[in-house]
Amino acid sequence: MKKNLLLLFICVFLVGCQQSADQNITADSTVVSKVTFSPDTEMGLTLKEALEIAHKEALKWNKKAMLYSGTSVDKDKTPKGMEGKRKHWNIEFGLPDKTDYYLVTIRDGKVLDKVHLPNELKPMTKSHFISRVEEFKYDTPELLKKAQKITEIYPGDTFAKGYNFGFTKDPEKNFPLVMIIGWDRAKKNMIYSMFNAVTGELEEVFEKEQYKN
Repeated sequence: MKKNLLLLFICVFLVGCQQSADQNITADSTVVSKVTFSPDTEMGLTLKEALEIAHKEALKWNKKAMLYSGTSVDKDKTPKGMEGKRKHWNIEFGLPDKTDYYLVTIRDGKVLDKVHLPNELKPMTKSHFISRVEEFKYDTPELLKKAQKITEIYPGDTFAKGYNFGFTKDPEKNFPLVMIIGWDRAKKNMIYSMFNAVTGELEEVFEKEQYKN
C-alpha cells in the first residue's frame, strides 16, 4: 500500500513538472549546472499556507471536503523554493467513500482555479484523507532544512527547478506526510525525502532517475 501511494504521488508530481518544463533541456545530465537563483517573492507560500487557502475554498464546494494530496508546481522561469515556499500549488480534495475529486489551483497567493470531477477517484475510507490543516505540525521551511542536513540534496535547474514540495497521507500509519523534492549533485536523479508532518521525523528517502516514473 505504501509503495503504491508513493508511486502515485511521484507520477502526479512528474506529470505536473513535465507539462511546465522548458523546451531546451541540458543534453548532458552528468554535468553540474551553474544556476542563478532568484529570491522567493512575497507571494510565495509554505505548504501549510497553501493548504489553508485551498481548504477554505474546498469547503465552499462541500463542507465535508478533506485534503487528499498535492504538490507545488514548477512554473517559474528561474529556480524557486530555497526558503521552503512556492508561488504555484495544486491541492487535491476528496470525500470519504465517494468518487468526487476537487482540485484547487493556487497562483501568487490566491485561488486561480478550481475543478470538480464527480467520478475521478475510487471510493476510499477516511484513513486516506486529512481532515484539518492543523494536523501538519511541521511545515516546508523547517523540513527543507532537515532534508539538506540529512542527505545531499540540491535544487533543480531545467526540470523541477529549485526545490519542490508536496503532501499525502499514510493510511496505514494514519498521519500526513510532507515531501521535500530536490536533486542529486549531478542532476541525474530526483531525491524525495518523506517526513512525518506530526513529529517532523524522516520516514523515507529514495531517488528516481530523471524523467522516469
